[in-house]
Amino acid sequence: MAQVMINKEICTGCGLCVKDCSRNAIVLLNGKAEADSELCNECGHCLAICPFGSVSMPLYDADEIIKFDEEKMSIEPDKLLNFLKFRRSIRQFKDKDIEPEKLNKIIEAGRYSPTASNRQMNRFIIIRDKLNEVRDVAIKTLYDMGNDPSCIDKTSWSLYHKAWIKMYEDYKEKNIDRLFFNAPAVIAIVSEEKAGFADVNGGIAASRMELEANSLGLGVCYIGFFKRAITYNKKLRELLGMKENEEFILCFVLGYPNVKYQRTVNRKPAVVRYI
Repeated sequence: MAQVMINKEICTGCGLCVKDCSRNAIVLLNGKAEADSELCNECGHCLAICPFGSVSMPLYDADEIIKFDEEKMSIEPDKLLNFLKFRRSIRQFKDKDIEPEKLNKIIEAGRYSPTASNRQMNRFIIIRDKLNEVRDVAIKTLYDMGNDPSCIDKTSWSLYHKAWIKMYEDYKEKNIDRLFFNAPAVIAIVSEEKAGFADVNGGIAASRMELEANSLGLGVCYIGFFKRAITYNKKLRELLGMKENEEFILCFVLGYPNVKYQRTVNRKPAVVRYI
């Protein structure tokens, strides 16, 4: 049951919250807004739009609410697009730890990402202290998959089995990490969402977290092979402390880039259809 409170002494009955509620959970009664807790999903639109601050959500921390300030909200469109175009997958990292305050900001970017029906089911796992152990098990798991006929027969996996074997050999013989690229941290997104939107919710969160990381001078690379390993070996789920009903969505390595790119690259023309 949702917990949205409307202070009737402050509410002027302007109706802005009524118009903006996508679930029709707010109505005007006797000239005052009234929320239906059965329909409300605590999206917060009513709280955000009220000119007089008459709406509150008691189960959430009121101290984190930020009032609108146009100067702090302004982002120059061309600069943002340029920032996006310069984005690269980073596979060379400095031997430098990531400050806790920067990790917190990245998680905050994920926490504030939109989710279907405002379920907020994304969960974040920062792999740092157990990184070496997780890497050892994951690379060995990929090696086992590369030698497993049942994996080789899978169309989507057969393309990689030789690469996984070579990855393991290079790691054991040359100490070359081709999975996490010696990044100081890995962030995984997991979810208990069962309504079919977990991948979308996690993908949106990861994209926003990457942008925040880039703005903090950090680099990111998504690691699809790790999800393959998680699927094959339950020990990795145990190492990550995943719950039985949690689904692994995706992960990315994170750290200070040890490479500097001088320009953007070309891309195929956008395929756009106006209908």
